[in-house]
Order: sequence, then structure tokens, then C-alpha cells
Amino acid sequence: MIDWLWSISLSQASAFFFALNILILLGAFLAEQMAARLFTAAPRPTKASPAELLLASATVTINTVISVAGWLLWQHGYLHLNRSATAPTVLGDTLLLVLVMDLVLYVLHRIAHLRWFYNWAHYLHHEHRDTRMLTLFVMHPLEALGFGSLWVITLTLHAFSVEAVVIFLQLNLYFGIAAHCGFTPYPKWTLRVMSALCISDPDFHLHHHRDETVNLGFYTTIWDKIFKTAMRP
Repeated sequence: MIDWLWSISLSQASAFFFALNILILLGAFLAEQMAARLFTAAPRPTKASPAELLLASATVTINTVISVAGWLLWQHGYLHLNRSATAPTVLGDTLLLVLVMDLVLYVLHRIAHLRWFYNWAHYLHHEHRDTRMLTLFVMHPLEALGFGSLWVITLTLHAFSVEAVVIFLQLNLYFGIAAHCGFTPYPKWTLRVMSALCISDPDFHLHHHRDETVNLGFYTTIWDKIFKTAMRP
């Protein structure tokens, strides 16, 4: 796959990343439908509003542009990937990506809740007090551009292994969908383990949508605990 991505043209890369982002959006939609059938606690599916569809479409488009920009940086030597990493390197790179991106997104999320930015852009995402999986894609285009750009910039700072990048992207998608699914599908013992390891669970972000002053992290609860923004039990 990596060799194929290196050899394709700009138009082919654009089509590939657009199709990939569409599939991700459709996957979230299907996951929402399936969850409603499999879990009694899951929110009942509702028809997406025109505003939700418009914002989700804008997010898909922006994510495609960001992906193509990262591909171009890679093609022109501004972004390097380690294609011969050992297992410990892959593990270390993955952990580094999770912690760095979690910190960056935490800081950005706090900025997004400053009054001037919130009233201008971030309020769109918080119109959904009770989240659903589609909510992940419902955001102001500027936020989608900012989050995506920071991801690509992070990749230019270090030659991360290809495997770590793929693993992180899968983790990012999982945490995004899980955080907005609107319920907790895990047994209690799993939640206790996640809490002990400072891993955010679906309830963590759901509480943020219901109380915007707490739980601003994404993948972990580390930064909320350090900066005293974690919801008290």
C-alpha cells in the first residue's frame, strides 16, 4: 500500500483520500444504526438535519484536503516516514503520537471554549448535548482545518514509523466514534481498567457535552487530571 501511495498521481491521491473519508463517514453512520439494534442503551437513530449533513460534508472535504496536503509533503520530502521500524520503535512512536496529539488537542479544545472562539465556531459542535456518532463530524470548518493541520504538522517533526501512523489513525477514529456514540457499551470492569490506565471512555466525552467546563481531553484523562478539569466522581 505504501509503495502504491508513493507512485500514484495527485488526482489519484485526491480520489483515494476522498473515497476513504466518505467510507469513514458512512462507517460511522452504519455503526450508529447497528448500535441501536445491538444495545438497548444506545440512542435511537434520528434523521440527520440539513445543517448536520452540510457540516459533516464540509468536514469530509476538509479532511480530504488535509490528507492530500500531507501526501504532497511526503512526496516532496518535507514529511518522512520510517518504513523499517522495529516493534519497540512502532510501540514508542504510537505512544508518542497519542500523548503529543492528546496534549495538543487538549490545549486547542480549551482555546475553543474561550468565549470569543466558542461563540464564533465551537458552539456548533455543542448544540448536540446528547451525542451520536455523526456528531463527530459536525463541527465548524475552521476547527476541522485546525485539527487536521496540526496532525500533519506533527508528522513533519519526526520520522514516525508507517505502522505507528496507521495504528494512531485507527485509534483516533475509534476514540472519536466512541466519544460521540452517546452511551457506554463496555462492562463495568472494562471501564475500571480504562480509568486506571487514564484512557478516556465514551462517558468521559459525553459528560463534556453536558458540562462544558470538564473533560476536555480526547484519548486520555491525563491532561484533565493535571490541569484540574476532570469531572469529579
